[in-house]
Amino acid sequence: MPTALENMKTQLLKIIKSGGVLGAIAAFIVLIFGGWSGSVIGWLLGAYVGFAHNKGDNLHTTRNPQQGAIDGAQAGLVLGIWLFVASIFEGLILKPIAGRPVANFTDVLGFGICALVVATVAAALMGILQGLHPSRRQRATQIALGFVLILFPFIDQLAQTRWISTTIEIQIFVMLALGLNITVGFAGLLDLGYAAFFAIGAYTTGLLSSPQLNIHWNFWLVIFIAAGIAGLAGIVLGAPTLRLRGDYLAIVTLGFGEIVPVIFRNLTSVRIDEPISKLIAGLIGRPEIALCLFGCESPVNLTGGEPGINPIDRPFLPIIGTFTSSNYYPWYYLILLLVVLAYFFIGRLRYSRLGRAWTAIREDELAARAMGINLVKTKLLAFAMGATFSGFAGAFYAAYISAIFPSVFDFSVSVIILCMVILGGLGNMTGVILGGIIIMGADRLVLPQLARLLEGIRNTSILPLIANPQWQDFIRISLDPTQMRMFLFGLTLVIMMLVRPEGLLPDRQHQAELHNEELAGEDVLAKS
Repeated sequence: MPTALENMKTQLLKIIKSGGVLGAIAAFIVLIFGGWSGSVIGWLLGAYVGFAHNKGDNLHTTRNPQQGAIDGAQAGLVLGIWLFVASIFEGLILKPIAGRPVANFTDVLGFGICALVVATVAAALMGILQGLHPSRRQRATQIALGFVLILFPFIDQLAQTRWISTTIEIQIFVMLALGLNITVGFAGLLDLGYAAFFAIGAYTTGLLSSPQLNIHWNFWLVIFIAAGIAGLAGIVLGAPTLRLRGDYLAIVTLGFGEIVPVIFRNLTSVRIDEPISKLIAGLIGRPEIALCLFGCESPVNLTGGEPGINPIDRPFLPIIGTFTSSNYYPWYYLILLLVVLAYFFIGRLRYSRLGRAWTAIREDELAARAMGINLVKTKLLAFAMGATFSGFAGAFYAAYISAIFPSVFDFSVSVIILCMVILGGLGNMTGVILGGIIIMGADRLVLPQLARLLEGIRNTSILPLIANPQWQDFIRISLDPTQMRMFLFGLTLVIMMLVRPEGLLPDRQHQAELHNEELAGEDVLAKS
């Protein structure tokens, strides 16, 4: 039996290890952004380490709020030390190297101390909640998470980090990833053209709420119409692919994803004639008798071609008024509500009869058919439900940017969404959300800011020391991470497939399958 000293030593090592990984990530973000970003990161990650460190499956199980507060504060303190050191280094050393004005030592010290205190307090408070009785712990954690999500825009404004616009974009892609997780994670149907449903939802909103066709329907009606049309498109895609599996299914969905943007790009001169009268008119050589249904006087520019549809009407609420680009708060809370509802609805689907049928099809179609599962209906529902949530995201995206372009929905969007699902963990909705936050946060927030920091370091501290113009051009290109974003995503996936193929937060079934195969292989090698 381990002694109390050994338990304490093990616990201390676990605190340092868990706090060290997150601490390094938090310190990297502080080095890039500086200022009060350390306090915001300390608040967010401090709450997470207080939750993760006190989970019941850890070596040390918290039995009361007092012990939870102590354990959480210890983990938060390690995180806070990382933030404190990073704040001091960024303000006093990194800024001069990057050609930025040197911050006042008192301000830098205040940033570091505030980040340290916030991280420790946030972790301790979350640790208290994890020390509650199991019957109250989950509800308390959900309430705490709700407060974090609701208060984030105000904390962001107070700290002047200006992350809220990026957070809105992250939530759009999180919703897309949750929808794709139904098709790929639950049903096991590899879809490489998921951006097509995103485009269908967005263009439906653009056509029904813009001057393009002079139709200005209410956004709150159009968003459901867009989701419904995207769901129908999912059925249209799923119907001819019912007999396909694996690579063949991926190729067909890839083709669908490439066709849809091309269609929207070329619907610039549309005229629809009644087919029977047109056939008769062609046979007798009298084209004037053909009955015209649409675009009779002159062909209609339906989708705007490459320039797209602009502007698109925005939502309106009686108290808030019309949503505007300068006020991010209504957009943030609207997409947050959509993500929460999607998470709840998909979670209910996951454990319903339909969700269990999806799981059975993913594991073995023949066995599922033998058990009486209707493969046609079940697969079509998987495509339709996944596409429906993509339609919601597309409708919100079109209204949010008040314009839509076909180039936005290229193949790379489908790949990035699939990367979110794989990185987070196939079949695990929480993991999918985490994957979306990591990939989109890196793409839209971290990489652009890192590029600006490296540009300052390059122009201030590196290029003046190099006389060769060719080497200067090489360094300018090499120190731009935004030019290597796809390389970085690919490298991340390669590492994940080698180190943790089941994802960061895998579904239990996927994790068991992968690890059972590894254990079985080890047993075979041992016997041989």
